Amino acid sequence: MSQQYTIKGTDGAEYGPVSTEELQHWIAQSRCTRESLVKVDGSGEWVPLATLPEFQDAFAAPPAPAPASAEGGVSTVIPYKNVPALIAYYFGVFCIICPPLLCFPAIILGVIGLRRVKENPEVKGTAHAWIGVLSGSFFLLLSIVIGVFFSTRMLS
Repeated sequence: MSQQYTIKGTDGAEYGPVSTEELQHWIAQSRCTRESLVKVDGSGEWVPLATLPEFQDAFAAPPAPAPASAEGGVSTVIPYKNVPALIAYYFGVFCIICPPLLCFPAIILGVIGLRRVKENPEVKGTAHAWIGVLSGSFFLLLSIVIGVFFSTRMLS
């Protein structure tokens, strides 16, 4: 048969006797603390619950959670610490509207953004910078091809 315990509540009332398993559930439910007074059946002495060897594991400190970054992952989605990469991304996306005007800044800012990530990976923004460089390059080449095509059509 399991050991039996009597607990003294914060209100001074005595609860029990309860089994080891039941007391483990009470600890898990935070109904008992390390300082809760307990009396083991057969002894007339009240002792703090944490002093009993069978319950010391229940009060062991839980593993520390992994440190979460202060921004909660936002800097991965929006690289606000790498402004050139972010601006390169928007210029690259809007190159479709006005290719010659926005392509050069998208490429230049994208390269600057990639350099910043290389110097300090914590700033994030690699994908944004690459989108700026690639879309800026693509739309610049596309505008050159279209310009050459139409200029040759106009001359013929």
